[in-house]
Amino acid sequence: MNDRRTPPDPAATDQASARTEFRWLAGLAAPYRGRLAIAFLSMLLTGAAGLVVPRFAGQAVDAVLVERSVAGLRLWILTLVGLYVAVAVLDYLEAYLLRSTAARVLRDLRQRLHTHLLSLSPAFYERERVGELVSRLSADIGTIGEVLTGSIVGAAQQGFVLAGALVLMVWIHPLLTGVMLLAIPPIAVAAVLFGTRFARLSKERQDLVAQSTVAAEESLAGIRTVQAFGREALERERYGRSIDAVLALSLRLAHLWGAYQALVSMLAFTAVTLVIWYGASLLLADELTPGELTSFMLYTGSAGAAIASLTHVWGSLKGAAGSTRRVRDLLATAPLVADPPAPRALVAPRSFAFEGVSFAYASNPDTLALDSVSLRAAPGDVIALVGPSGGGKTTLASLLVRFYDPQRGSVRVGGVDVREVRLADLRAAIGYVTQDVFLFGGTVAENLRYGKPDATPDELRAAAEAAHALAFVEALPDGFETVLGERGVRLSAGQRQRLAIARVILENPGIVVLDEATSALDAESEHAVGQAFERLLEGRTTLVIAHRLATVRRATAVVVLDAGRIVEQGTHDELLATNGTYRRLCALQMLV
Repeated sequence: MNDRRTPPDPAATDQASARTEFRWLAGLAAPYRGRLAIAFLSMLLTGAAGLVVPRFAGQAVDAVLVERSVAGLRLWILTLVGLYVAVAVLDYLEAYLLRSTAARVLRDLRQRLHTHLLSLSPAFYERERVGELVSRLSADIGTIGEVLTGSIVGAAQQGFVLAGALVLMVWIHPLLTGVMLLAIPPIAVAAVLFGTRFARLSKERQDLVAQSTVAAEESLAGIRTVQAFGREALERERYGRSIDAVLALSLRLAHLWGAYQALVSMLAFTAVTLVIWYGASLLLADELTPGELTSFMLYTGSAGAAIASLTHVWGSLKGAAGSTRRVRDLLATAPLVADPPAPRALVAPRSFAFEGVSFAYASNPDTLALDSVSLRAAPGDVIALVGPSGGGKTTLASLLVRFYDPQRGSVRVGGVDVREVRLADLRAAIGYVTQDVFLFGGTVAENLRYGKPDATPDELRAAAEAAHALAFVEALPDGFETVLGERGVRLSAGQRQRLAIARVILENPGIVVLDEATSALDAESEHAVGQAFERLLEGRTTLVIAHRLATVRRATAVVVLDAGRIVEQGTHDELLATNGTYRRLCALQMLV
C-alpha cells in the first residue's frame, strides 16, 4: 500500500511558525526581564489609568447635564488632570525602559550573529556573499528591532486595554457592546488574509535589499577595477536596477498596507456608527444617561484603537517573519569545523604530518582536490610545495590550519590530530602568510597587533625591523599610527606582504604556512620580501608554497603536487637530476 500523507494545513503551519518566531523574539529579551517587568507594570498602570478616564469623563458629563453641579464638575476635571500627569510619567518610564532594552537586545543579537559568522569555516563563505551577510546584520536585525520596540510591547498593552474596555462596556450596557463587537470577526479575517501577503512580500523585499547591498559593496570594494575599466555607468545601472526592484516591491507593500488600513478603518467606523445609532436610541428611551453614553463612546474609541493597533502589530509581525527566519537560519548554521568536546593539549607543536589525506570541496564533491597525500615535517624542516596551478598546494596548506577537514586520512600537528585540539590553540601554533595579504583599514600598529594584541611599541619596531618593514613604516606620515585605508590600499604589494610577515613574527608560532607570491613584485621589493622570509623561517617548521628558487634550494624537501597527488618528492638537487615535472617547472623559471 502506498504511504499517503495528509498535506499540512497552511493555516496551522503559519500559526505554528508565528508562535515559534514570537517565542524566539521573546527569548532575546530574557536577560533583561527585570527592566521589562518594571516597564510592563508601568504599562499596566498606564492602561488602567486610560480605562478610568472614560468613566470619569462620563461622570463629569452627568455632573453638568444631570446633577447640574459645578463643584462636581470641578472635582472630576481636577481628577482627570491628575490622571493625565500620572499617565505622562508612566509613559516616559515605559518608553525609556522598553526602547533602551530593545537597543540592548539588538546590540546583543548583532554581536551574537557576528560572533557566529566568525566561527563559520571558509566553506560557508564560498557559497555566501558577504554583502548579503552584512544586510542580515543591518537591515534584517533593524527590522527585528522595529518589532521589538513597537509591535510586541504594543500588542501586550493594547490587548490589556481591549480586554479592560470590553469588560467596562459590558458593565455599562451588554447589548450595546454586542453591536460594537460586530466589526471584530471581519477585521480578524482581514488580518489573517493580509498578513500572509505581508509576510511573503516583506521577505521578497528583504532579499532584494540584500542583493542591492551586494551590488553596492562589490562596486565600492572594487573601485579601482571599476574606474580602471571605465565601468562607473555599468555599476550605477546595476545598483540602480537593484534599488528600483526594492522600490517596486515597497510600493506594492505600501498599496497593500493602505488597502488593509482602509478596510480596518471602514469596519471600525461602521461599528462606531452603529453604536452611535443604538446608543442614541437607548438615551432617548432613558435606558442610558448622557454620561454613560459618553463613557461608552470613549471606551468604543479605546477598543477600536486597540483593535486597529493589534491588527497593525499582526501585519508587522508577519512582515518581520522573513527577517527573523533568515537571522535564525544563520544562527542555526553549524560550523563544518568546530572545537572537539574534549580537546587535547598541544605541547611544543613544531612538527606536522599528512597521513593518507583525501579531500574534495563541497562545491565539487566528485573531484578530489587531494588524493591519498602523505608527508611529514620534523621540527625545523622546510617543506616546499611546487606544482601546476590547481594541483592542491593551497588546499594542503588550508587543511594544516584546519580551514577544512579531510574526508579521509588525518592531519597531525605535534603528533596530535588537529581535529582533537581547540581551533584557537591550533591556529596560535601556526602562522599563516597568504598570497592575498589582507590588511585592515586601521593603523599599522593595529594591524601588527593582530599577531600579538598586547605587543609593546618596542616589540612592534623589532618585528617590523625583522620583516624589513621598519624603514618604510617610519617614513609614513604618522609612522606606526598611520591609517592604512581599506585593505591597506595606501601601501604597495611588497609593503603589505612585509607587514603580514611582521605580524606573524610577533605571533611567534612554531610552524609557518607561507605562500610566497613574489612573482608580481619588482626586483627591489622581491629582495626585501625575500630577506623577510628568511628571517621568518629561522628556527621554525615551514610549509611553503614556493615561488622563489632560493626558497626551494634551501628546503629540506620539495614536494611536487599535480592533480591532487604527490608525483615527486626529494631535495632540489635530487629532483633536478630527474627528467620529471620538477625539472620542467625549473626550466619555466618556477612560474607555477
